[in-house]
Amino acid sequence: MAQLGRLVQARTQMVWLTATLPPSMEDELCQRMKHDRAAVTIYRARTSRPNVAYRVWRPDMTGVGQGPYQWIESKVAVAFIQDCIQQAAGGKVIIYANIIGQVTAMARVLGCEAYYSEQLDKARVLARFIGASPVIAATSALGMGVDIPNIHSIIHIGTPRTLLDYAQESGRAGRDGQRSEAIIIQPVGWDAPAPWIEGVAPEDQERVAEWGGGRVSAAALPGCGCRGAGM
Repeated sequence: MAQLGRLVQARTQMVWLTATLPPSMEDELCQRMKHDRAAVTIYRARTSRPNVAYRVWRPDMTGVGQGPYQWIESKVAVAFIQDCIQQAAGGKVIIYANIIGQVTAMARVLGCEAYYSEQLDKARVLARFIGASPVIAATSALGMGVDIPNIHSIIHIGTPRTLLDYAQESGRAGRDGQRSEAIIIQPVGWDAPAPWIEGVAPEDQERVAEWGGGRVSAAALPGCGCRGAGM
């Protein structure tokens, strides 16, 4: 958004298109584009898709190790994710996690590829997912600009970093109009903060700090079930 102000040099009519700009940032956008907010006409559709079911699953991880990777490798978590993959009915599945270690652990358990910003082979990993690979584990690096129509399940391991990230990432689902799901997996009692944070590898510490500063509030995740709300 910081570079958008340069576009006013074109001195012509403009149409601005975005899928995820929240109402709270409309004034900032107009300021950066050097336009009076009152002179800008905004057309806004709902953030969520009617063909996407949004739900939160809160498993009881009592007795499961509280390391950053142990709980996602537990039998109950893996079985749930594998069932979600089967329920995707031939569509593709993205499994998001907040740190690289969780992404690589999930990829190892499920036998899929991992995608994150520091990876050298990102382009080919993404190309294989667009092609024949049905499942991928990823950080938020696989978010903006991804347009694959037959993604039928988005699974978040733990709460997303921000609500805007969640809107972008869950928005990958159901673009072909087919029934799809966006699921957050957040164990009961692991909200403030999650007990695995102390065991995070050094290379993931910066991402954890960013996540902790802006993550979706645990208050938004009571119980389990389908939910939807405007942004």
